[in-house]
Amino acid sequence: MRGCLKDLPTYQWFIVLSQLVSRICHQNEEIVRIVKHIITSVLQEYPQQALWMMAAVTKSTVAARRDAAAEIIQAARKGSRHGNDNGGLFVQFAGLVDHLIKLCFHPGQAKARTINMSTEFSALKRMMPLGIILPIQQSLTVTLPSYDQSKLDSSLTFSTADHPTIAGIADEAEILSSLQRPKKVHSSCFFGSDGSHHPFLCKPKDDLRKDARMMEFTAMINHLLSKYPESRRRKLYIRTFAVIPLTEDCGMVEWVPNTRGLRHILQDIYITLGKFDRQRTNPSIKKIYDQYQGKMPDEELLKLKILPMFPPIFHRWFLTTFSEPAAWFRARVAYAHTTAVWSMVGHIVGLGDRHGENILFDSTTGDCVHVDFSCLFDKGLQLEKPELVPFRLTQNMIDGLGITGYEGVFLKVCEITLSVLRTHKETLMSVLETFIHDPLVEWTKSHKSSVTEVENPHAQRAINNIKARLEGVVVGVGAAPSLPLAVEGQVRRLIAEAISHKNLGKMYIWWMPWF
Repeated sequence: MRGCLKDLPTYQWFIVLSQLVSRICHQNEEIVRIVKHIITSVLQEYPQQALWMMAAVTKSTVAARRDAAAEIIQAARKGSRHGNDNGGLFVQFAGLVDHLIKLCFHPGQAKARTINMSTEFSALKRMMPLGIILPIQQSLTVTLPSYDQSKLDSSLTFSTADHPTIAGIADEAEILSSLQRPKKVHSSCFFGSDGSHHPFLCKPKDDLRKDARMMEFTAMINHLLSKYPESRRRKLYIRTFAVIPLTEDCGMVEWVPNTRGLRHILQDIYITLGKFDRQRTNPSIKKIYDQYQGKMPDEELLKLKILPMFPPIFHRWFLTTFSEPAAWFRARVAYAHTTAVWSMVGHIVGLGDRHGENILFDSTTGDCVHVDFSCLFDKGLQLEKPELVPFRLTQNMIDGLGITGYEGVFLKVCEITLSVLRTHKETLMSVLETFIHDPLVEWTKSHKSSVTEVENPHAQRAINNIKARLEGVVVGVGAAPSLPLAVEGQVRRLIAEAISHKNLGKMYIWWMPWF
C-alpha cells in the first residue's frame, strides 16, 4: 500500500473512499495509519466531494469511528493544498450538516403540509450563499480516464469542471406523507449557483448508508455494462442519483425528476376505465381477503377473485405518454431494458419492498427507476409477511413489455446483465464488503462497544448470500437448488418464481400483487 501511495493518482483513491472509510477502525495500527493518510490526501485534493462522503462517519455512534474521522478532517485542514480558504470550507460544512440533520428530524406542525424555513431555520437561511457544492450526482461522480491523465488537472476526473454551489434554500420545505409513520419525509429545494432548482428528500429514521452503497454498486455495474459489446450495443444502464447519509439514521436523497410511481400510474388508468374507486376499491379487496383467507388457497384467491377485477393495462401508459410511434417504441425498449437490469441487480443484493411506490417510471424516456433501498440484503424475507418473489414481475409489469411479454427483450437483457455480474463478482463484492467492516445499525445491537472491527454475523450472512447468487445458486426463493445453475437456467428459475401465483398470493396485501 505504501508503494501505491506514491504511484497512484489521488482520484483513484477517491473512487474507493467508502471502502477506505469503513476500515478506519481496523485492528492493525499500521493499516489504520496508512488508511488515514490516504483519506487525508483525498480530502485535501477533493475537499468538496469528500466532505459530503465523510459526513455520516463524523457523526457515528461508535466513538472510535467518530474520533478517527475528526482526526482525519483536522489533518486535512492543516495540510490543505487549495490555500487558506479550505479552513472556512470545513467550518461552513460542519455547520451546514448540523442544520440539515435538524431539518431531517423536524416534526413540523400538527397537520401542516409545509415547514416555514425563514422562521424555523433562520440560521440556515442566513448562512447562504455557501461555497459548498450541491451534493448532486454529476458533482459527486468521478469519471475514470481511459488514458494517462497524470499530467492533467485532477478536477477533470469529475464529470464537469465547474460544479454548482449552494446559493440558497427555498422559503418552504414540503412535508410528504410516508408509509412508515410517524416518520415524516421533507422535500427541500436548494438553489444552485447555476440558476437551477435542486430538490432533495430529507429522510429521518433510515440508515441511508445502504442506499449510498447501492448507488456505488450500481455505478460500478454501469461501468461494467459499458465494457461489453452485448450490453453496450443495447445501452444498458441503471439510473443513479445522489444519496448523502448525514448520520447513521438520517440523510438526503436527490430528487429524480419526471418520474411517477407505478401504483399512481396504474390507479389513474383504472379510474378512467371505471375499475377503481379511491374510497371503495381497497376496502372491498381487504374484505375479500378477510372473507376467503384460510378457506381458499392463496394462489386460488389471487387468481380467481382478485386478478379478474384488474385486467392488465400498463401498455396504455406508453400509448398516452409517448403518442409518436418512434418515441413509443424507444420508451418500450427502455422500459424492458431498465426493468430487466434492475430485476437481476435487485435479486443479487436481496432488494425487497418493491411495492408500487418504490418503482418509478420516467415520463420522458420510459426508464424504470428504483428508489428506497431500506429493505436490502434479504430483509424482505424477515418481514411478518415474507416477500417471496425475487423481483416485481406482476401482470402489469409484464403487460408493459408488449406482445412477447417476458420471453423477448426482457429475458435476453436479464441473461446479459446476470452474465456481466457473475463475471465480475469479485469487483462487485469489494463495494458491498464495506458492511462487514462498518455494519448497519440494525445489525449491531450494542454498537457503542464496537471499538475495533469484529466480524458481524448479519453482515457475513448477507455477503455470503450475495456470493452464492453470483455463483448461480438461487437463494431466498423457494428451495435453493443444491448445485449452481448456468446463467440461462438461473434467469428462467427467477422469472418462474417472480410470476408464480403461489408466491404472489402469499405477499402482503398492500404490496398489491394484482397491480
